[in-house]
Amino acid sequence: MTWWRRAFPLELAEEGHFSRREFARFLALVSAGFTTGIGLLWLRKKPLEGAPDPESGPTGHPVALGLAADLRPGQSRLFKYRDAHDACILLRTGKGELKAYRQTCTHLGCAVRYSEGRLECPCHMGYFETDRGFPVQGPPTRPLSAIALEERPDGTLWAVGELPKPALENLGPRAGCVRESTEAQA
Repeated sequence: MTWWRRAFPLELAEEGHFSRREFARFLALVSAGFTTGIGLLWLRKKPLEGAPDPESGPTGHPVALGLAADLRPGQSRLFKYRDAHDACILLRTGKGELKAYRQTCTHLGCAVRYSEGRLECPCHMGYFETDRGFPVQGPPTRPLSAIALEERPDGTLWAVGELPKPALENLGPRAGCVRESTEAQA
């Protein structure tokens, strides 16, 4: 007896249970199932494409941040915006401008901090400019989410909404880039 007969001990009469036609039917059924599943996922996603971005526009719940005069240039303060888990950072730049951003780095979600006139992510040494939240060094490639601020006549500062993400079209030279500034000094 040949080796393949010992490895596959099917008699000619039993080979009918494993016909090519039945195997082709099985493959067609499995393929139709996969196609249906992918089609349902596509249909479920399609209505969401035209929906507004939930991270842009006013939230309807202004948050009081204290007196604007309490924050001196170069200082920052943390606050919660939408809920107890939405950490944000309020800062006064060296120029005296008030800015607020989500404290979540756009690379891997580490907490961003304000130090030495820049926003930095300590996880992978990413840096963001304070004017618009654009990344200037490290792995982050997207800008931070900005929070709209309003200073009321009594001097109180309020977080009133979320600003749309800035466009890259009007991005000038990366003046705040730490690498470029250290290379120029050397």
